Amino acid sequence: MPSIRVAVITFDRYPFEPRALRLAEAAASAVNEVDVICLCQPGEKSYEVHNGVNIYRMPMNRSVGGSLPIMLLQWGLFLLIAGVRVAALHLRRPYDIVHVHNMPDFLVFSALVPKLLGAKVILDVQDVSPELMAAKARGPLKEIVKRLAIWQERISTRFAQHIVTTGWLFEEILVRRGVPKEKITSILNSVDPRIFPAERQRPHVSAPVEKERPFIIMYHGTLAERNGLDTAIRALALARSAVPQLQLHIQGDGERLPFLKQLVAELALSDSVVFTGPSSIDKLVDFVAHGDIGIIPYRANGFAELVLPTKGYEYAWMQRPIIASDTRAIRSMFRPASIVLCDPLQPASFAEAIIDLYRHPEKRTQMVASAAEDYQPYQWEKLARRYQQLLLSLSMKQEREQLSTV
Repeated sequence: MPSIRVAVITFDRYPFEPRALRLAEAAASAVNEVDVICLCQPGEKSYEVHNGVNIYRMPMNRSVGGSLPIMLLQWGLFLLIAGVRVAALHLRRPYDIVHVHNMPDFLVFSALVPKLLGAKVILDVQDVSPELMAAKARGPLKEIVKRLAIWQERISTRFAQHIVTTGWLFEEILVRRGVPKEKITSILNSVDPRIFPAERQRPHVSAPVEKERPFIIMYHGTLAERNGLDTAIRALALARSAVPQLQLHIQGDGERLPFLKQLVAELALSDSVVFTGPSSIDKLVDFVAHGDIGIIPYRANGFAELVLPTKGYEYAWMQRPIIASDTRAIRSMFRPASIVLCDPLQPASFAEAIIDLYRHPEKRTQMVASAAEDYQPYQWEKLARRYQQLLLSLSMKQEREQLSTV
């Protein structure tokens, strides 16, 4: 593959944001040089190299669970800082491609100088902003916020030469809102086998769980209202009478964490619910490997209905049965035989599923095998090659390489 220089801009930490990490390292494994411009946590180096990727950390961090005005201020400040840094790096050694991850969509304008000087720009729509902002907003502001989000999405997607998104449902929405279908490439958030090595898989045996050890339900990721962790906690309270050794392990952070801890105390579940903060990407496999069942209790609101949760593929790859909310996105990921779908409004629905899978280990084994088949088309190796070919095509070096051989 010919030499290509790629800049990645993300309003997040690196290498702790999984999608940015996977795509940057996929690019670095096939092209000459990848620079990531990101946020900086206290104690992190302003520059370092990680697995062949150059990391430039900007002197700012972001607050968790802040108000919309504060969030907009942070986004705007990072746009300016990242724009200055990527422009300086481009003037020193020009980039072929600048790949910008949302949120927000308008962060793509940080690539203005490289674009004016010839670089191609990718906007990575990890989340569709209008639906996400509408899910966050309350009261009369909800419709105004959504309209503003649609407007900034429209101008941002027009500015970028190509759009990358996380699945076909987001792709459908973008096409309905005027983005040409040929301008979009879907690259799902599937499992990087370097982070989740096959040797860490633990096939389930069709045998009852020993009563001496905990039976662990697990969730990892963002702790926001739309993710429905209160439903999982209430389901635990209902299922404990049938499964006394049942535990719920939650790894992550977000604005919902204080509420969830208070709910655990109110339901007298402190001995059965374990909260841990986010781990580094390379340690995430330890969390998934220790659990018995993965739970995805997403709300059935306008945004969560569309999300293809990465953790679903991670549980499938690590051979863990999955209990999840019955949403359009999750139904599109797995066949009925591969997953137990529950009513997102009914904790009792999740409790019944937990008890049923605990009592029927053979069903857990069958589900794991079926989910592994469903995951096959979305293996990361295949998606990484799709991304590498996109970089090659956008940089136009594919055509130059072919011409040079004529």
